[in-house]
Amino acid sequence: MAKSEARLPPESPLYFRRLDYFDFTGDGNEEAIVVAASCMSGTGGPDIQSIISRDSSGQLMELEIPDAAPEAYDSLFGNRNYDLTVQDSLLVATYEDDRDRPTPLIIKYKWNGKRFSIASITKTGVFPTSYDCAKAETEVERAICYVKELANLDLQLSATYKSLLSELPTAKRDALKSEQRAWLVSRDRQCEPYKGWVGCLRDSYQERINELRKRSVPQPLRAHSQKP
Repeated sequence: MAKSEARLPPESPLYFRRLDYFDFTGDGNEEAIVVAASCMSGTGGPDIQSIISRDSSGQLMELEIPDAAPEAYDSLFGNRNYDLTVQDSLLVATYEDDRDRPTPLIIKYKWNGKRFSIASITKTGVFPTSYDCAKAETEVERAICYVKELANLDLQLSATYKSLLSELPTAKRDALKSEQRAWLVSRDRQCEPYKGWVGCLRDSYQERINELRKRSVPQPLRAHSQKP
């Protein structure tokens, strides 16, 4: 079984999320697809993802599932785990990191006669934000870049903030800039990616956008105040 099971106390229970069977090797004997949580997983989700077969002597053995290159996982944040299923004779690893987020990463594997190899990788791309995602410094900043809904909210907030800033007299602009910097620090601290981080960021952005919009001067009043 998976390495984590080797560290378990005797008779420690496993909580199975999936136990399916499929003949990957084509020898007429089905392998077991095991996805389970052990005592080591806590609330983090399944920590055992294994394909179990038998060797020529009938002993149980685990078929290795290769890791992709590190950059394949850069769209994942917070509480990361994955499920294993079979689709069109391929082993499919479907990753998730937040229940409110569309699937950020799918890796498909095929049996090449001796071992599993990666057939394809599909992952969330980077979406436009108000900042350069290539220069993102915090995990929250990087996470926003990979979630379309949050990236859109970031652009909305940026436009709202800049609009309000342009309306203010010079003497009050520095105060708004300091306030916005403080909000960014609070956002990162309160919504550090783990469970529910997408919802946390969504709520934080929406509240900030609504707050700034309420402080914006209505266009007719602004035009009237500019008359000689």
